[in-house]
Amino acid sequence: MNNESIRIGVVGELGVGKPELVHQLCHPNSHTAGSVSDLAGPTVDVLDFERTNGRGNIWIEFVVLPSGTRHQKSRQMLYSFGLDALFLVCSCSTPRSFIRATEWIEEAINAENILSVPVALILGGPQRIDWQLSTTLTKLVEPLAERCNAEILDLSGYITSGALEPKQRCSLAEFYEKVYRSKVSKGCGLGISHLR
Repeated sequence: MNNESIRIGVVGELGVGKPELVHQLCHPNSHTAGSVSDLAGPTVDVLDFERTNGRGNIWIEFVVLPSGTRHQKSRQMLYSFGLDALFLVCSCSTPRSFIRATEWIEEAINAENILSVPVALILGGPQRIDWQLSTTLTKLVEPLAERCNAEILDLSGYITSGALEPKQRCSLAEFYEKVYRSKVSKGCGLGISHLR
């Protein structure tokens, strides 16, 4: 099997549910938790994403970057080995995660290799929330998305529901395709990349 691949870095505040999100994306039928401590360092999981209209599959490597302040140098190293996109994960139930998100994006943008990669602002959290109906969240989400030129993907509720809704899966599929097109347009070599 020679599937093409993309690599997505997953960043965000400690405790926003990054490993749980990646586990849910890569193992949607699993009933076990995907929690890994951010203090453990980076983790990798892979999704075999089936594209629509018989266009084949794409391997999507998710690299969950550690949030701890003691891991700043390891994050810089991970940024440097070729991320094709970033997931900036924030929790709708923790407004502080949006405020700190600016720091995460600034840190990532300072790495030369990812200056122009697509960014998705992932709205997570334990409960499904319509962020556009919350004045507080709207004031946090919209400026952050504009500042980092991010696409907003509302995935709130994935932790407690145990599954993503069809609309959420569709939004993710569209983002994966956008990342793939971006990688192809940059002329990057495609193919299975080796996990390090």
